[in-house]
Amino acid sequence: MQWPGRRKDVLEALRALSDRDYQDQHWRSEKGRPDLTAAVHWLIDDTFIDEHGAQALISYLFLDQREADLVQLVVDTLLRVLDDLGPVAPDNAYLDHPGWINVLHAAGTAHAAMSSDKEDV
Repeated sequence: MQWPGRRKDVLEALRALSDRDYQDQHWRSEKGRPDLTAAVHWLIDDTFIDEHGAQALISYLFLDQREADLVQLVVDTLLRVLDDLGPVAPDNAYLDHPGWINVLHAAGTAHAAMSSDKEDV
């Protein structure tokens, strides 16, 4: 794994994006780290998955195609919500968007898969 620090950031973003209780407690009150902006930044802006695809990061950030595919699904579902609402909507608008449930589920699946890997990264 060439980018273990960045992988940890992605894992933290996935954890936050998959945890509705955390989001309700912290993001709705605009408290807590990571906030929604940081989670999006770590997952999309720092990785350029939206531009190059997750597959390009196998061995850098992801162990295999399965991880890359799961994270790509998270990015795709998240971008649909972001594109629908734009970049400056309040956090509550994203959390209340009908597509947010897809972000929660996809992020939970990706986080579980990446967290269960036995390889020391």
